[in-house]
Amino acid sequence: MTSFSAEAAYLKSTIQNRYERVFKRHDKVASFIDAEIQQWQADTQHFVDTQNPYHNLKEKALSTNLLSPSQKEFNGLLTEFTSVCEKHNKLPGTFWSREKEKIETLFAKDKNTEKAVSELATSFQLLRMEYQKVADSLYSCWELEKIRYMRNEFLKALLEEIASIEKFIEYIETLGLELGVLFDLSVGAENQTQIDEVLRWLEYLKNDEGVQRLLDLMGKISQAQQSEKVDKIIHSKYETTRIPDISSKEEIIGLTLGNQIEHALPAELALLSDQETAILFDLKFIESALLCFEMEGITEISKEVQQEAEVKSQEDDEKGPLIICVDTSGSMQGAPETIAKAVTLIMATKARQCHRSCYLINFSTGISTINLSKDFSMDALLSFLQISFWGGTDVAPAIRHGLDMMKSEEYANADMLIISDFIMADLPETIINQMKAHRDNGTKFNSLVIDDVFMDNRMRSLFDHEWVYNPTTSNITEIIEFQRNV
Repeated sequence: MTSFSAEAAYLKSTIQNRYERVFKRHDKVASFIDAEIQQWQADTQHFVDTQNPYHNLKEKALSTNLLSPSQKEFNGLLTEFTSVCEKHNKLPGTFWSREKEKIETLFAKDKNTEKAVSELATSFQLLRMEYQKVADSLYSCWELEKIRYMRNEFLKALLEEIASIEKFIEYIETLGLELGVLFDLSVGAENQTQIDEVLRWLEYLKNDEGVQRLLDLMGKISQAQQSEKVDKIIHSKYETTRIPDISSKEEIIGLTLGNQIEHALPAELALLSDQETAILFDLKFIESALLCFEMEGITEISKEVQQEAEVKSQEDDEKGPLIICVDTSGSMQGAPETIAKAVTLIMATKARQCHRSCYLINFSTGISTINLSKDFSMDALLSFLQISFWGGTDVAPAIRHGLDMMKSEEYANADMLIISDFIMADLPETIINQMKAHRDNGTKFNSLVIDDVFMDNRMRSLFDHEWVYNPTTSNITEIIEFQRNV
């Protein structure tokens, strides 16, 4: 029996050696490979256990175990054994033909002799074991060959898949996305189909520098708005107070009466120069009536004081939902539609990465919609992006539906992005007024023009931001200022 654990170890080692960098940087890839290998083990085990053509032959060889076989049973087993050997180029040689002749000779003389019966039983058991050995060999050889073939096919397919994943990771890292945001690499055939589909979009984005710069600019829509926050805080500080200290004799501040000889005025000390006036000095000293300099110093005392203060800071407002309207009319067919859908893919994915709801509206003369919640299915997004109308262009139903969605709680604070060549008629006045009302409440209306000409001024006054992308030259023009109609 084949050791599937050894096969699994070989597969994992081969893949890790080939894609060591991917394994080290992304734990999810290693988990994905482990799951794929475990699934292959289970599938292969089931296949070889149920589809081996030599299973019945092996079972028959095991069940043929007679203690007292007849000469007919021996000849039947020998005929079957010889047929199996000839069919698989395992000729038994002349031994069994001689053994058959010996048994026939013994039974021809006296079939009831103990020697003849013993020889027959011995030869039958030896033939049975030889038959079992051949059956086991055929069974094992088929199993090993199939497992080797299935392993090589699986390894080839898995290496191709890992190569796609490696390229996929390279692309999404270039676009600032995370692997788990697009796919969790769960086991399933649809996984590779999804990766191939997304790679088709990402390959286009990577090879077009203009689209990459466009995505950087479009990222402004995903940035959180800054708001000023005022907090009141209580903090402690130490205040230093200077107070007079009479015990500190640092400077003269005036005159006073006392008996401090060291501070006495020179005129008082002059009384000691004569015996008659010296008596007067003694009397003044006793009565503390000497005229002396008054001295004092300054002492600093620190005291903890608590104060309340206002602190202003910038904080990110929660990123609101996003409504994207994608034009798939006939005028967008080709490169413009590819760019529009690629941008939609990245914007929707970044919304998911930021845990934002995203609502997509595919429009031509009619609309098709999909509500992508914060944890939407990538299958649903890819299926939606494959829809194309290729008819006329009428953006009014798409904008009207988007405005209706803004009335719901989930999309109340949504911003809108319209991706189109804007080859269309004027918008109805009712929609323009509704857009103005939502803009007054903070909603931003943005446009991405995919064409080789600038948007007409009649449309420019509707949007807060406008990007114009020329798919022929990959040039991008950004118009930031919102032009109000006067």
